[in-house]
Amino acid sequence: MKAIFAAGLVLAASALPAFAADKVCNGEVAIVRVSTLKGARAPFEKAVADQVAWYKAKGITTNRIVTANVIDLSSGKPMVSTKEVMTFHYNPPAASGTQPAIDDGYKAFVKEFRDSSDIAVEKTVCLPK
Repeated sequence: MKAIFAAGLVLAASALPAFAADKVCNGEVAIVRVSTLKGARAPFEKAVADQVAWYKAKGITTNRIVTANVIDLSSGKPMVSTKEVMTFHYNPPAASGTQPAIDDGYKAFVKEFRDSSDIAVEKTVCLPK
């Protein structure tokens, strides 16, 4: 399926093992995911909002999480996919070894993601400054 990715809202959870980002990336580290929705998008967006709130509550202010609509061209007519969503987690704390400890709040938003979606593709990338 051909797809064009268009920017959208806010998201993503990090399971990235800690590493010295400055040794492998001379830019900005990001986790990029394509997720397959199990149903409506609203529960997925709630998981995103809950993840963002969890990081803020932990004092994490150096990361950004955004979602993007996947534009489906398979029918010959561009349409926003109702089955896929793309997420970007810029400067994830795990990349610099500052990921907060897993707690009940973390487990809750991860469960929301698992209940509402499956990760189809996940890549950690180094974006230019």
